[in-house]
Amino acid sequence: MSELALSSAAASPPATSRWRVIRAIAAKELLEMRRDRRLIALFVLTLLLIAAALAFGAMENARVTRERAVAAAADRALWTSQSAKNPHAAAHFGQYAFKPSSPLALADPGVDPYVGAAVWLEAHKQNEAQFRSARDAGVAARLGGLSLAFILQTIAPLIVVLAGFASFSGERESGTLKQLLSLGARPGDLLAGKALALVFATFVLLAPAAAGAALALALLTDTTKLSLADQFLRLGALALGYGVYLAGFAFLTLGISAVSKTGRSALVTLLAFWFVNSLAAPRLAADAARALAPTPTAQEFRAAIARDKARSFGHDETHPAFRAFRDETLKHYGVERVEDLPVSFRGLALRKDDENGYAIYDKHFGTLQAAFERQDALTEAAGVLFPLLAMRPLSMAFAGSDSRAQFHFASAAEAHRRVIQNEVSDNIIHFQRDASYVAGPELWARIASFSYAAPNAGVALAGGHEAVAGLAGWLFLTFLFARQAARRLRPL
Repeated sequence: MSELALSSAAASPPATSRWRVIRAIAAKELLEMRRDRRLIALFVLTLLLIAAALAFGAMENARVTRERAVAAAADRALWTSQSAKNPHAAAHFGQYAFKPSSPLALADPGVDPYVGAAVWLEAHKQNEAQFRSARDAGVAARLGGLSLAFILQTIAPLIVVLAGFASFSGERESGTLKQLLSLGARPGDLLAGKALALVFATFVLLAPAAAGAALALALLTDTTKLSLADQFLRLGALALGYGVYLAGFAFLTLGISAVSKTGRSALVTLLAFWFVNSLAAPRLAADAARALAPTPTAQEFRAAIARDKARSFGHDETHPAFRAFRDETLKHYGVERVEDLPVSFRGLALRKDDENGYAIYDKHFGTLQAAFERQDALTEAAGVLFPLLAMRPLSMAFAGSDSRAQFHFASAAEAHRRVIQNEVSDNIIHFQRDASYVAGPELWARIASFSYAAPNAGVALAGGHEAVAGLAGWLFLTFLFARQAARRLRPL
């Protein structure tokens, strides 16, 4: 599209020319992008990185899924192959609950490498997840790896900046901006045309990423355990979120370009914002959130649980709480001696001790998770100004790899531990008559293996409303800024 055509479109009557001007501006911008070999090279390189990230993520996801399935089968075989023993001893032998890998973790692994893949389910104790892959991989892996999320959150905004920083400032330097405005082209139409071109450029990055992720989902999702429709709904939400994220960068780029006298000053300003958003803001926001909503250290957390558990009797028959429970039980059954009870008092005591522990663990783990969620909310609140703070948690939430998803898994694992505890305690209550009692393999087989159902996309959305609000606010503010900056354009 030549400048003569642009001038002709700008000079046409307003009633018929606005869309022609917008289309002409957009076509001119896209033509200039195609002619810039450096920009094309950056786009091609980014698309290659996207393809590599998707391929690596898919292979890693398939490997993790396969390894955890094998480990779960082996652990189940160990559990069911126990010899005859007291059921309480079997509960102490325990079993593992392995977290299934979310299919969309191939795009955004989130916190998964740092929070552990399995929970050991043992008697009287709720354990934290263990086997953190980041710890095993060493320091380099903890600094982050190539993922689709990293590319779209960090590299794609930089491409948008490089593609659009000279949109207005470059035309101001070359004199074409003055010519267009003098011929009557509306600043709003110029903004709309340039925004259309820049948003289309972001679509060139997003479309292959979404298509590749969709293909990987279709190949990797186990439809016997997960809903493929729900996974595609999650992917659609991710694509929309990243579209809003990058569109905000497009409007910010155009606004900065419109108020900058030179392309160099526009580029420096935009690169400074990109640096703060990508590197400085996440660290500063995390430190501020930890200061405003502190969490206990691991040692303090375990010590607090131990203090509360010391008030219950455990296996200590001299504990005042034990004697009180014994007296209450004898009164309930109308007997005077433990030996006269129609059921096993040991089984009743074990079940009571477990119930005391359930309340203690629910209190402390719930409080810890609430603190984590307060920290997340504080961090996401700044997402309206620094959009990565909103985009990152939203991406992890829909990928099923955020702290809420981990807490959901840990809660499900704990629920299964309680099923085991209740089953073995009930067996002791009804069948144990002396200390020599043992149960056989039929009891171990009757206790089902751990089965986990991940929450659906609606749960992820409900937990991420602060991030959604932050992203929406980011797009709205950048749009207002770009529109106001464009209105101030004058044919000087």
